[in-house]
Amino acid sequence: MIILMPLKRPRLFLHKSILCLAVLLFLGGFPVHAQMQNLRDVYERAVNAYNNKQYDQAMDLYGQLIKAAPQFAPSYNGMALAIQASSGDEDKAIEYLKTAVGYDPKMTQAFVNLGRIYFSRQDFDHAEEYFEKALKLDENLTSAQVSLAWINLLVRAKPLKAIRYFKQVLVVSQDPKIYFGLGSAYFSSNQRSKALEMITKLRSLKAEDLASQLEDSMRKNLWINAQQPDPVPDSTPAAALPAGIGQVEPTADKPTGMQARLRGKLSDY
Repeated sequence: MIILMPLKRPRLFLHKSILCLAVLLFLGGFPVHAQMQNLRDVYERAVNAYNNKQYDQAMDLYGQLIKAAPQFAPSYNGMALAIQASSGDEDKAIEYLKTAVGYDPKMTQAFVNLGRIYFSRQDFDHAEEYFEKALKLDENLTSAQVSLAWINLLVRAKPLKAIRYFKQVLVVSQDPKIYFGLGSAYFSSNQRSKALEMITKLRSLKAEDLASQLEDSMRKNLWINAQQPDPVPDSTPAAALPAGIGQVEPTADKPTGMQARLRGKLSDY
């Protein structure tokens, strides 16, 4: 079995960051205009430092922001990502991410980052919880849809639910790995003809390796009754869920990597 692991360095957007800072500074009695520009500059420098893998500098700048505006949730999200990239300290990263969503319960990317960390730990209960929370805030969030598709297919043994998520991803991405997952889900739900269609589709996309893997799986497992799966142990060993076939290719509306929007309309984190 192959599972897609969402382990690429996550993105960070500015979202309503500047507006949030302005409100916090106003409520705190600070001179808004001067403080606002200064903190905006610090935040953008922190994002750029992270993009350039200057994690110590990013953490220092996020620390300044947290001290100046303690309720500014994006600083905690950014600090968590910098800590994880620098030291791999997932426990501390989780602590900062939970603080972020505590201050901003609508911070989609912090929920995604929590799900990503728990997914990498194979703590699928918590991963599923946070990815589902992210999707409630943004029903088109590709990274959460992909992760939930694989969780439902390989961990929950719910291929029909996995099919729904894979199809949602295909609306914005024609990545061959999604067709591979969809074909695996069709096969696991005893829809062999549709699984064969996915093999044909993979070959049309020149993804011969994935087509051969799916075809080989179908040859070795003539029939799968997904309604009566073998129980999944509480603690699944790492070897049972190999690292996988990589990330979904970025799409126009869902770029990968951390990006900061420095001018124009400030949208998502």
